[in-house]
Formats: sequence, structure tokens, C-alpha cells
Amino acid sequence: MVEEPKTGRRKTGFRYADISAVLSSSDFLSINLTHVPATEKFINADRINLIKPGAVVVHLAPIEVIDLDELEKRLKLDDITFILDHSDELSPEEAARLARYRNCVMYPSIACITQEAKQTKLELLIENVENYLNGRPSNMVD
Repeated sequence: MVEEPKTGRRKTGFRYADISAVLSSSDFLSINLTHVPATEKFINADRINLIKPGAVVVHLAPIEVIDLDELEKRLKLDDITFILDHSDELSPEEAARLARYRNCVMYPSIACITQEAKQTKLELLIENVENYLNGRPSNMVD
């Protein structure tokens, strides 16, 4: 990587932008957040309304980071496409509400459906519990 002469920052081919600028100018958006108190309904009415018409939004985060009522209002305008992972986190009522919109694509969580993946997930759970009980918590998130 090359150092920029004035700022000392490295040139990476990426540039940082304010979330408002990203939402209003991107043709494709991928929402990748963890659910913590600070991200609860992070994608709120203001941010949903900033999304560029014609944009495709791929929501890979837990459902709690988006305001579903406000999303539904935007889906009614039929000017964005919303692709939802984690549809298994929706209540049946929420899923039915969103399923009405042809511009909302929902698919079930498929990451852990193989026997190998299920076994690995179970082993990780057991290991985490054992480590915690032995005073060595693992896989902690700050």
C-alpha cells in the first residue's frame, strides 16, 4: 500500500463516507451489522428514506437492526428491492406482512443445514459452555 503524502493514510482503493451519503448514492447495499443496543433499529425511518430509488438492499444482519414498520412503508413505494436473510427471525405475522411485496425477497437461513454444520455448531456450543465454566470464556464479543 502507498502512503498518502499529507495525511499519512494508506491508499487502499476504499474511501470512507457518511452513512447518509452511502445510502443515497449506492445502487447495491449490504447491511452487515451485529445486534447490540447501539444498532437497534439503526436502519430507521430517516435512513430507509435516504436509500436511492432503484437500489438493491441485501440485509444480512439480525432483523432487530431494521425498523420493519418503516421498511414496509418504503416497500409500498415499490422503488427498492429488499433481500432478507434471517427470515427465520421474523414472527409469522411479520413474515406475512413483508411477503406481500414483490420487491421483498425472503429466504430461509441455510448456513447450518448440513449434518456437518449442525455437528460443528453443537460442538462449539459445548466448548463455549465448558470454557465459561472453567473460567476461560471463548468467542467473546466486546
